[in-house]
Amino acid sequence: MGSRLLHTHGGLGGRDALGIAFAALFLTLLAAAPAGAAIYPRTAAPQLPVSSSKAQYAVFAVNDLGMHCFQKSYAGFMILPPANNMKVQVFRRGSEGASLVTSGIKIQYSVIGNTYSAGKTDFWQYASSYGYPGLKANVGITGNKLSGTMTWSSKDRWWIATAIPVTPYSDQLVFNPLQTVKITVRSTKTNKVLATQPKVVIPVSDEMRCDYCHGPQNTAASILQAHDAGNGTHLYADLQAGVRHACSECHADNALGKPGVPGVKPLSQAIHGFHADKMTMTTVTPSCYTCHPGAITKCLRGRMAAIGFTCTDAKCHGSMRTVADTQAAGRQAWLQEPTCAGCHGATYAENPGQLYRNSYLANGPENMNGKKIMCEACHNSPHAEWASTMSADNAEPINLQGQATYIRDCRTCHGGESGKIHGGGGG
Repeated sequence: MGSRLLHTHGGLGGRDALGIAFAALFLTLLAAAPAGAAIYPRTAAPQLPVSSSKAQYAVFAVNDLGMHCFQKSYAGFMILPPANNMKVQVFRRGSEGASLVTSGIKIQYSVIGNTYSAGKTDFWQYASSYGYPGLKANVGITGNKLSGTMTWSSKDRWWIATAIPVTPYSDQLVFNPLQTVKITVRSTKTNKVLATQPKVVIPVSDEMRCDYCHGPQNTAASILQAHDAGNGTHLYADLQAGVRHACSECHADNALGKPGVPGVKPLSQAIHGFHADKMTMTTVTPSCYTCHPGAITKCLRGRMAAIGFTCTDAKCHGSMRTVADTQAAGRQAWLQEPTCAGCHGATYAENPGQLYRNSYLANGPENMNGKKIMCEACHNSPHAEWASTMSADNAEPINLQGQATYIRDCRTCHGGESGKIHGGGGG
């Protein structure tokens, strides 16, 4: 496949209004704090966990977006397939510095307590209707399963597994949108385990509540009939004849790398624009959670959420009308999103032409810059920036440095205590 999903540059997840770049706002507290004030009070460096202090490797693993969503049923149409991405970087620790490991290892992932997806969703029953003929049960659209081996991307300089078909239901059918994976690093020569990251969140939810407005019975039929009435299409008649459609057949969708039909509005623009004046029909707060997961899931749960930032903030995505109108003016959903620099200036900017999730440290000590340390390695995924309001997200930084905050302890990878990273080294 040539879609952007393969490289996570287009991504898959909780739609545009929640958006892609909340973690790009991670350092908002700096803007609000007095000059020289720290985001977190500076205290004595905690003792590193024994597993980290004696480890030869440091393992950083993240989901790309902070939340991926999929439909409860695919019997009527498809917005997004079940698909989740995980990225990993491994550094060899050293007292004089750390080095990114690019060869001689293999990275394995396994979703914990969640070994199958077929039956938890009906996606595979209808997959052939949406362009995935012959796709076997429990296999994602790029061939990955709920456990497997990650692939090294020489372009991005991280290990990645795309379109993992995880659902928010455990094997005991307990709903939990913060599913977790275990990451295991092995030597390719001896197969010996070199390091692990025992619990990393792979967030996913099917809490897309179209039924709130379209009714709990025959929800898909209601949606298709409304689409037909407003656009002169025949989607419901097609469904009655056994023909199902993916929205991206006509509507361009950068999440899936689908170009759509010329003259038809991109999917994000169409959905947000049409529904912008109809959100009085829902009592969910914030209203974004009606469609984006959700009132139970609480996709927005990171440091920004903790200080009161919302998706509709003017410095983030703004209102649903704004999301649609900016696309009408030329913005590309999923590819052009709020930036770190928009709040914090050049010191905390993403790499030129890149989103936060595809950026790397660029203004740290000289030997740390370039395509070496992905921003998400130290700050986590958008929507779930450390310190997250959810303890499951914070398990990784606690394992690495003994505290639930962004990776700020230099000893995580090499000798020396915490110092200033952005804008150069030092205290």
